[in-house]
Amino acid sequence: VGIIGVSGYTGAELVKMLISHPMFNLIYCANTEGGSSVAELHPALLGVCDIAVEKVDIERASSVCELIFLALPHKTAMQTAKELLARGIKVVDLSADYRLNQENYEAFYCEHEDLDNLSHAIYSIPELHGEIAKGSRLIANPGCHVTASLMALAPFLEHIDLSHPIFIDSK
Repeated sequence: VGIIGVSGYTGAELVKMLISHPMFNLIYCANTEGGSSVAELHPALLGVCDIAVEKVDIERASSVCELIFLALPHKTAMQTAKELLARGIKVVDLSADYRLNQENYEAFYCEHEDLDNLSHAIYSIPELHGEIAKGSRLIANPGCHVTASLMALAPFLEHIDLSHPIFIDSK
């Protein structure tokens, strides 16, 4: 697997999850500049992950990875996902680009430029919806507040009266 957008907070957290994951082998990390290592970008990972950070190269990424995680800003992720999907690479997008339907996305962000892939993106938290995501080529992860809220509620759902609203104040 690979990460495109490894420089930021989300990229660093993905590295931490993937390097110890029993089913994934992190072999590709990229950002817009390249020329460094994960440990140089994130000193807390010194001695833990020294993978070279390359400049984003879709052709190379698609030749070495089966799955790419995108930790990119909205719209940038959309274009990158479109190119990877066209090459048969599975994508997990952590931006907002595939989370919302076209109407809501365009109301809050900008014009959506990948409606073909938007129509078959699966919105999923794998820990809660793993079966839904199986076989999908494009997974849209919920944002941090939604994920934190749903993961906190999940163990209690069988004990909650869902006819009453649940309010979550998240900042």
